[in-house]
Amino acid sequence: MALRGRDMFIRWLLLAAMCFAGGAAATEQGLLWRIDGDAGKPSYLFGTIHSDDPRVNRLPQPVQAALDGSDSYVMEVVLDEAAIVELTLASMLPPEQSLKDFLDESAYRRTVAAMAGYGYPEAAVARIKPWVVLTTLSTPRSRGDEILDLVLFTRADGLGKRIHGLETVAEQVAVLDQIPMEDQIAALKDTLDHLDQLEKVFNDLYDAYLSRNLTRLVELSDEHLHFGDREAGEALMTRLIDERNRRMVERLQKRLREGGAFIAVGALHLPGEAGLIALLRAQGLKVTAVY
Repeated sequence: MALRGRDMFIRWLLLAAMCFAGGAAATEQGLLWRIDGDAGKPSYLFGTIHSDDPRVNRLPQPVQAALDGSDSYVMEVVLDEAAIVELTLASMLPPEQSLKDFLDESAYRRTVAAMAGYGYPEAAVARIKPWVVLTTLSTPRSRGDEILDLVLFTRADGLGKRIHGLETVAEQVAVLDQIPMEDQIAALKDTLDHLDQLEKVFNDLYDAYLSRNLTRLVELSDEHLHFGDREAGEALMTRLIDERNRRMVERLQKRLREGGAFIAVGALHLPGEAGLIALLRAQGLKVTAVY
C-alpha cells in the first residue's frame, strides 16, 4: 500500500496544532518568546502552525535571527525517515480489519470520495485507522512545499545546530490510538458533514496565526474542531495538549540549563494556565514576548 508517510506525519502535526488548549488569557499575543533563567544565553520558544501555506512558512526576521543565533534546535518529534516509517505502520488497521468494518456504506463511500481529493486510492483508505482519515480531512491539502516545521528544521540542520526531539512518534500516536473507536467514528462523520466549511476554518486559523493572536487561535479551535461529545473532546484535549505540555517542559530542562535553544512547537501549546509559557514561568523563568 502506497501510503504517503510524510503527508500523514504533517497532517497529524497540524491537527495537534489546531486542537484547543483552553484557558488562554484575554490578550495573549506573540509567537516568539525569549526565555531567561540561570543559563548564560537565553533560549527562545516559537509557536508554529504545521502548514506549507506560503503565508505561514516564510520566516519573519526576528524568528530567523533567533534561530540563527541558537546553539540547538528543539522540535516536537525529529522528522527523520525512521519516524515516518513508524508512523505509517502505526496508522494502519490490523490485517484482519478494514475501515468498512466501522462505517456504514454511505459514510464509507463519502470517506473514499473525500480522501480521493487528497490522493488516496480506496485500497489505501480501507486499511487506515479512522483517526488517520480524520487528521487528513481536517487539514488543508498540501501545496507540495515544506511545512513551517520543516523549513525551521532544514535551516537549523544546514547551520549545524544540534537537533533534539521532545517526544517520540509512539507517544504522539498513542494519544490518538486511545480515543474510543465510537468517538473516532463520530468525529469522522462530523467532519464529513462539514467539509464545505473547512476552507473558511483554515483561513480563519491562518489569519489568527499571522496576527500572532494566541487567544483567537484557542477560540477558533474550540469553536470549529470537535471530537464526539463535549466531555469526550475535553478529555482528549487534556491528553493531547495539557499532559503533553507537562512532558515537554520536563524534557526541556536540560536544554534550558544549557541555554541557546530554539524550541519550536505547535502554537497552541503556548497559551493558557496549562500552556508552556505559564509552566515555564512557574519554574521561575522569565518568558517575554519578542514577536
